[in-house]
Amino acid sequence: MKKPLSSIFDYLILTVLVSIAIILILYFNGSKSLQEIIILGLSISYIVWGIVHHAKLKTLHTKVILEYVLFAVLGCIIVTGLLK
Repeated sequence: MKKPLSSIFDYLILTVLVSIAIILILYFNGSKSLQEIIILGLSISYIVWGIVHHAKLKTLHTKVILEYVLFAVLGCIIVTGLLK
């Protein structure tokens, strides 16, 4: 199935956000507090991206929002735990 150009652009934005976060985490290797702030910022960005993406596709439901929030929290906990 072909994806519309706007969906490809949305996924490109998500890829850039995650890439920037990884680069910043590696750059601030000595500062755990800054790394945790970056991870939290990425989690919030992921939630916002998911809401905007599904709003564009008109598939935004409470379950979708809950899924993005839960995955962001789980990812935040796992990555923060790996940094300690």
